[in-house]
Amino acid sequence: MLLYISPLMYNEFMNLKDTVHSKYVDLIEMDSDELVVCIIKKHPIGLLPIFITGLSIAILVMAASYGFGYWLDAQGDVEISFPLGLITAIVGIVVSLLVVFFTFVAGFVYQNNIIIVTSDKIAQILYRNLVDRKISQLSLGDLQDVTVDQRGLFARVFRYGTLVIETAGEQNNYNFTYTPLPYECAKELVGAREASIKAYGN
Repeated sequence: MLLYISPLMYNEFMNLKDTVHSKYVDLIEMDSDELVVCIIKKHPIGLLPIFITGLSIAILVMAASYGFGYWLDAQGDVEISFPLGLITAIVGIVVSLLVVFFTFVAGFVYQNNIIIVTSDKIAQILYRNLVDRKISQLSLGDLQDVTVDQRGLFARVFRYGTLVIETAGEQNNYNFTYTPLPYECAKELVGAREASIKAYGN
């Protein structure tokens, strides 16, 4: 979820390796005097649609396999129905297992999406799959505005939303869906921006 490091703890976290998982460390350019302000991960509620969809497909495949096997048995031709029924059952099990496997892969990919806010920049790491990823880095000086888009009852109850980080120039805005405690995250970003202005005048 959200990890917040207060200014009083800055001297304990002088580099990225102290606060961020090692798999992200080499992906981000960071100066020796740069400090991590906060880390934003996806809300766990976003796993529900992934797992519900995957498990529903797996159940439907198994049900279709069973229904086809039952229909073959009703035909009464054992020489045809038994081998076809066996093949159908095996295919149904294999397909269902593959669906479950890819569902868990999708959940793993979802959980690896992250925003890292430092004293100088905002870094967004988005995974499309296990191989493809998009890494964006934005100087706090190029941060123009932060908007929270919170829609629906579930978003209000479970306290998540879409964090929109508006950038200057031709850079694309950052859209981070399923952000936990989005208003608190927005305050952290604005606070980091104001601290950057005081420190560097940008």
